[in-house]
Order: sequence, then C-alpha cells, then structure tokens
Amino acid sequence: MVIMGRQPEPETCPAALRAALTRMGGRASARSLFDQVKKLGHWTDGAIWQTILSHTVNYPPSYHLYSMVTPAQRFLFLREDGNFEMYDCNWHGRYDTGKRIT
Repeated sequence: MVIMGRQPEPETCPAALRAALTRMGGRASARSLFDQVKKLGHWTDGAIWQTILSHTVNYPPSYHLYSMVTPAQRFLFLREDGNFEMYDCNWHGRYDTGKRIT
C-alpha cells in the first residue's frame, strides 16, 4: 500500500535486504546495507542483522544458527574485504553449509 507518495514497504526483511543491495549496485558494507534496510521497514535492529547473517551463503555458523533458512533462500556473499554482494554460484563457486565445494 502506498501512503502519501511513499514507496510501498517490502513484505519481508529478506526482500528488503535484496532490494537494498540491488539499489546499492550489488555490493555494500554490512553497516550501509543495514542502514538501507532500516529505512525500508519497521524491523528491529536484531531482525535486520539476523537476516543478513542467515542469508549469507559462505558463513558456516549461519547454517547452524538459522537452519530454517534453506540454501536456496540464501543470496548474500561475504567478500574477504568485509563487503557483501549478491551470490552467484558461477562466479563465487558452490557452497555446502557455508564451505566452498567447487
């Protein structure tokens, strides 16, 4: 629903996360990504941080902490420089429970 010229709020925090990263050109620091998602909805700070962690492909602890998030739902890749980008298995390789397998 659009209210007085405002953009509609994404239905879920993961959708907001994906939209924010796309708008930021596909790469962003964790803090800037968090700040953008915060502007898009009413989620708590903890919910946003948990969504970032739970949707990261190459972070093994997230598979144990957030087992309800399936591998197919994970779309973030944590780069060595600490920035996040959209995961692409053709570019980043394949991962199983956070570990690179190819």
